[in-house]
Amino acid sequence: MSITRRNFLKGTAAGLGCLGMSSIAGFRYVSKAHAKELAEQQVKYVASSCAICTNKCVFRGQVVNGVIRRLEPHPEFAKSRGMMCARGNAGAWTPYDPNRVKYPMIRTGKRGEGKWKKASWDEAYAYIAEKTNKVVEEEGGHRSCIGFASSEGTYHEHYWNQFREVFGSPNSVRHTTLCLSSNIRGFMAVVGTYPNADVINSPFIILAGANRAESFYTPDTMDIFSDPTKKVICLDPRFTKTAAKATKWYPIKPGTDMAFALAMMNVIIGEGLHDKAYVDKYAYGFNQLAQHVKQYTPEWAEKETDIPAQGIRDIAREFARTPGAVFYPGRRSSFQGDDVETRRAIAMVNVIVGSFDRKGGLIPNVTIPLAKYFYEPAWYSKTRPRLEEADVTFLSPRDGSWVAWRDRAIKGDPYAIRGLYIYKQNVVASVPDRNKTMELFDKLDIIVCVDTFMSDTAWYADVVLPESNYLERLDPPNTYGLNCVELPTVTIRQPLIQPMYDTRSGFDIVVGLAKYFEDDDGATLDEYFEGDVESHTRDAVAEFPGAFETLKEKAFFSEGKASPIGDYLNGKKAINTPTKKLELYSDDFESRGLDPMPTYKRPADIGADKFRFVVGRHAIHTQSMTANFPELNWHMPENTVWINSAKAKTMGIKSGDMVQLKNRTGGEVQIKAQVTEGIRPDCVYYANGYGSLSKGQPLVYGKGASQSQILESHFEPISGNALMHETIVEIRRV
Repeated sequence: MSITRRNFLKGTAAGLGCLGMSSIAGFRYVSKAHAKELAEQQVKYVASSCAICTNKCVFRGQVVNGVIRRLEPHPEFAKSRGMMCARGNAGAWTPYDPNRVKYPMIRTGKRGEGKWKKASWDEAYAYIAEKTNKVVEEEGGHRSCIGFASSEGTYHEHYWNQFREVFGSPNSVRHTTLCLSSNIRGFMAVVGTYPNADVINSPFIILAGANRAESFYTPDTMDIFSDPTKKVICLDPRFTKTAAKATKWYPIKPGTDMAFALAMMNVIIGEGLHDKAYVDKYAYGFNQLAQHVKQYTPEWAEKETDIPAQGIRDIAREFARTPGAVFYPGRRSSFQGDDVETRRAIAMVNVIVGSFDRKGGLIPNVTIPLAKYFYEPAWYSKTRPRLEEADVTFLSPRDGSWVAWRDRAIKGDPYAIRGLYIYKQNVVASVPDRNKTMELFDKLDIIVCVDTFMSDTAWYADVVLPESNYLERLDPPNTYGLNCVELPTVTIRQPLIQPMYDTRSGFDIVVGLAKYFEDDDGATLDEYFEGDVESHTRDAVAEFPGAFETLKEKAFFSEGKASPIGDYLNGKKAINTPTKKLELYSDDFESRGLDPMPTYKRPADIGADKFRFVVGRHAIHTQSMTANFPELNWHMPENTVWINSAKAKTMGIKSGDMVQLKNRTGGEVQIKAQVTEGIRPDCVYYANGYGSLSKGQPLVYGKGASQSQILESHFEPISGNALMHETIVEIRRV
């Protein structure tokens, strides 16, 4: 089954386009009409960068008499090219949201009861320190009893990690293991880096689960679908906006992406379509792979994936014959038990056609090197390894494995976790199996949450410390490759307005808290923090004359040099694998008792009248962050569960009916049904960010359902990534 671009409903494109325009109705602070009025007022423009999603697009904020009136895309910033999406526009209103956390708060009632008292910063710090030092003493002086959670979506996160390190705890769990740890590990194992896909220059793109049209709504995404010469193949059990705009959509069976990739290699190698010279020179283990994939024929894959064998053959042949074709390294493909191996297989498809480090293919991420932020480490006489060290083969000491770590923490195995410090990560709404998260919370003596809004996690904390809004603070520089736009770039955030309430930046929060703790030598931990964010910014770009001034003016700078392509192939850079080659066979994996090549294991049968729950992005929302934004919530006041129309008919379910979803581990939700042709009969889906437990999020409190309440708790043992597509549910009409 496939849907072509020709028979796609044109209205979808128009609707998606409208959501990206600055003139969207309901934006209180985004208006182009007031030129005469503005001439008589104090108007200034401040350049900064967005914090609503991972793209970090640069904008210019219009401030009139000290009030933010609108955000407009910076015309010179290569990533956004004069465009700003609905999410970015909605950010203009966030400093004025009445639901912001305006001052430090200490809980006075039961957790989740919503009873708080206003506190000074020193009062809040003293309360945290008293509770924390007490449990550390009870644990024999072992500071590992305090866990730390954080999200990569903010430039201040490394200060949080610095505080954890000088405090003396190894237990860090980050958002990465709820997102792309398996993807990173899979591609690292084959090509030695986590690359970008050169979608701008690629004429043939395969997207397995990657929903670019809704997750990364930027000009480079629009280029993919607006160029009629590009062919885009979308593999997704759900008819996403990306599927709608693709050349062909195949509603692949969840968990079978590896079967598709292996069958592609069967055809490409079997018919001699691989790049022999490239493979001979740069790859390791090709002969073993060629023998290995003989068993994975398109006819076999058809039974696994529900994609016709001839369709697989046609895709494989055209992919191999098209210079610059790329199998996109998306963050979401199967999200199932073999996820690392699936990503390895996808990486190998690219390698055998010579796609790595070539125009249009997989491009190693190149960034502008900033001076490292250095600080002295603290030393403690009593240390213990991190909690889940034995559970994950390639465990990142900084990212950890959220699900594995939580399981250990609940059991107190091998030692007790007594407190959790959380920075800008809504763990109650994002970590699978909310019931387990609450079970962990019940065992903790102290929960500290730093956030700008009263998220579900903040609602259940003991102390909430308010960070200043991203439009009120200076953030240190961030360097990144522009996701296949030519120029590596450094960006900063700087304040458009002064903080409206008793809030602080992330750096100031941790330095203030550090004053209340001592190391083994009796020195207060704030002594490990030097300077301020501005001095750190100056130091970071000191090697680039004029860079600091450019950052202050434009909020970004670039060296003006395109990312070099071919440095790994011409020997200027070494491929970062054990063999220094692109590994189609991994001796390292084999030595650890893992499959040296991707080996398909059929997903377990879900059973009759049951459904696999799949996750995904919504075009105007970012995770659980934005659904309570008034400027976005009007579009979808509550989420609904997608149920295939044929399946719904057999169950007597119509759109708007209230249904109950129940998983295998006790999680259940009630939510309205949305009957649609746009999902496989064996799958269901609903958007993230709803069904909030926090009365501080009134637009989504008790409205719709939370993904974390229905997702089961599973993790992938090679990378530690949470497995978001291993949840099986039953549905009944309420």
